[in-house]
Amino acid sequence: MYPYVLFTDVDGTLTPSRAASYIDLGAAKFLRELSLRGFLVVLVSGNSVPVLRGLSLYLGLGGVVVAENGAVVFDRDVRVVCSGCEVVREAVAEVLRYGGGFLRDSWQNRFRLCDRAIKWVGSEDRALSTVSRALKELGFKGVKAVSSGYAVHLLPEGCSKDVGMWAIIDSLGLNNSLKYCIGDSETDLPMRSVCDVLVAVGNADRGLKEVADVVTDAPSSRGFMEFASNLLKQLRSGASNP
Repeated sequence: MYPYVLFTDVDGTLTPSRAASYIDLGAAKFLRELSLRGFLVVLVSGNSVPVLRGLSLYLGLGGVVVAENGAVVFDRDVRVVCSGCEVVREAVAEVLRYGGGFLRDSWQNRFRLCDRAIKWVGSEDRALSTVSRALKELGFKGVKAVSSGYAVHLLPEGCSKDVGMWAIIDSLGLNNSLKYCIGDSETDLPMRSVCDVLVAVGNADRGLKEVADVVTDAPSSRGFMEFASNLLKQLRSGASNP
């Protein structure tokens, strides 16, 4: 159906920096042009389905998304594709109590179907270590903690972005499509198993850069635009596999 697929992270990749919480309008234009050129553009993020699908539809990308770090997808409808979500729901309240005022509930949790997000006051490293310690001391097995740089996420062991990506590929018959992926953090590492070409923006975590096929010179959204610009140039030149 689609000759090309672009799986793109959102925060830190389409935003101007890893601290920003708004989409670079230049990046949005490139996303739209890629879509018009025959790409299926899939937003892949730790955000909830309502946030991601709404963003995708308003950008004119069709609304196919991988949400909650791979636990939930929206292709033809919303689907939970990871098991073990019940334990995550039980764990988040206990972890928040354990962390006291240092850890805070995310407003998006009321809309989440599996993954739960925890915000923090102060240090990201301290937040991740506190949540990981809480899970261990409180005896929650089968639940892991990962940080996106914007929140610490609780999700089932064995659940990651690639799980949701493969669910989309199987559902929409994309096995023969050329697959590009781009991200900025270690939560994007599982993309490696899906991508024909994995791209890390210039300020990405070291672990992602080490396994990427391409590392852009520019950071965050400027890195995305650098990559997208080169891709579009190859398409305009008539390359069959840009």
